[in-house]
Amino acid sequence: MDVTDERLTAQRELLEECARAIENGMFSSGQALAANVWDTLMRGMAFANPEWLTGGRWSYRQIKRSVPSVEAEEDAAIGEFRRAAIFLPLAKTLEEFFHPQAVPSIFNRHATAHAAGTVQYTASNALTALMLAVSVLREIDDQAYVVHIHA
Repeated sequence: MDVTDERLTAQRELLEECARAIENGMFSSGQALAANVWDTLMRGMAFANPEWLTGGRWSYRQIKRSVPSVEAEEDAAIGEFRRAAIFLPLAKTLEEFFHPQAVPSIFNRHATAHAAGTVQYTASNALTALMLAVSVLREIDDQAYVVHIHA
């Protein structure tokens, strides 16, 4: 995968490792690592854009409200389509769940981090996590988003 921003080299290498893990049937490993790389990238965008964080406080709710917006118009530009493909899944991905709620079966950052098991860790969720992380990495690189990776 081509990434021109040298600050993103470590995340690119980790995502390549995720892809190899998934290729070799190690879906749980791939999902966990992809979710963490995705989280690192999203935090990097938030840290670089303090206006995303009300009162300087970090929260996933803030990120959901602050990512680049997508206007739903019939004649939307390709850039809007790109942002939609990359950022619209964030709302579902960042949903929190707490006991006694059921563990979500679709990819979810909170469940991947805090509910390791057969409901959340699946082949399809591993691929989803990898695709989301790669799409955010490529968008940051391609569109030169300001990002401060703290890793």
